[in-house]
Amino acid sequence: MEWPISSKQPDIAAWFRQYSDPLHRDPYSFYRYLLEEEPVYFLEERRTWVVSRYEDVTQVLKDPVFVKEYRNAVPLPETAQAATFSRKIDELFYHSMLNRDAPVHTRLRRSVSHAFTPNRMTRLQPKIIEIAKQLAHQLEGEAKPDLIASFAFPLPVIVIAEILGVPAEDRELFKAWSHTFARDLDGTDTSPEFASRARQAGDEISDYFKCMITERRARPREDLISEMLASQQREEGLTDLEIIATCTLLLVAGHETTVNLIGNGVRTLLTHTNQLEKLLHRPEWMPSTIEEVLRYESPVQMTSRFASADYELRGKAIRQGQSVQVMLAAANRDAAKFHQPDRFLIDRTPNPHIAFATGSHYCLGAPLARMEGEIALAALLKRFPRMQLAAEHPDWRPLILFRGLSSLLLRLE
Repeated sequence: MEWPISSKQPDIAAWFRQYSDPLHRDPYSFYRYLLEEEPVYFLEERRTWVVSRYEDVTQVLKDPVFVKEYRNAVPLPETAQAATFSRKIDELFYHSMLNRDAPVHTRLRRSVSHAFTPNRMTRLQPKIIEIAKQLAHQLEGEAKPDLIASFAFPLPVIVIAEILGVPAEDRELFKAWSHTFARDLDGTDTSPEFASRARQAGDEISDYFKCMITERRARPREDLISEMLASQQREEGLTDLEIIATCTLLLVAGHETTVNLIGNGVRTLLTHTNQLEKLLHRPEWMPSTIEEVLRYESPVQMTSRFASADYELRGKAIRQGQSVQVMLAAANRDAAKFHQPDRFLIDRTPNPHIAFATGSHYCLGAPLARMEGEIALAALLKRFPRMQLAAEHPDWRPLILFRGLSSLLLRLE
């Protein structure tokens, strides 16, 4: 659905309320309206601010006034009780680095940062190349090849399982949990059936990693869980709960971003055939292609912060304790920052997109996601250089927070 700038204001509240295909299958016309007409908008229904321009988004993400934890925005009285949780999944997300501020965030991030160093990425690369080759081979044998189900979805699960030390036979559990937690984070599926499933998934993943912790404590291996357990001997070591929360976050963040990056990348190339031909003739442009996919179809569309003090942004008064929705995908289409932002150009330079956010919460797994994306697209284009879309319309997942496909049917030829 297009929002011509000359038309009346779209229903911004409806856009944030629940996914609907007419509104969300192409969110960029809506983002254009925000960028041009309402760059800093107060959404009364949710009592939250919506910030969309690149300059403002990066300002919010980098300014320490904006925090992840509400209790750091509006300090609770000393007599207040510690946070309690009715669902295990809420407790796990609360104790993950995604939702904590310094110094806890710093400690949690430091505990796993060594797993994503350039040296570790170099060691992982041959394994990921082999996984991509095997999945591409399997895809070729299917009657109706679905890139998401048979390639984009399993690849990052296998990689994250490899990093954590999860047995191959348990990967299917990871896929199901990741899908459920992504929908739960999105917050738009309010059905009792899904609420029950999300609660159960939180209990299951917690119990699963508790068992793994017990096993690794008795018999350490060369995996991230064993390394996090070893850190418990140091002053800044993680608790068992924090280890489980970190594993859960790595599963969801590491999986969702990469699935969407691969799926969005293939679809975007197949709908921009001039850019695809460029890439086929200049494979050395693969890294810049991945950067442009991240900008053009950002896997994560938004994030949020709380104001820890009164703050003025473009003449608007953000009050202490109010939340701010930071529109990453809109910022990545801001004409004030990117020339011809609605064009997909694989050789775009410079390309300072913020698909992985910026500031202290910049995505820790960005190097891994980039490498997985490059390897995946290279493997697919090498084996299927003339592949085409087999479905006329894209099958977007019914999510607002994430931008990705439920399926992507291909003709491999």
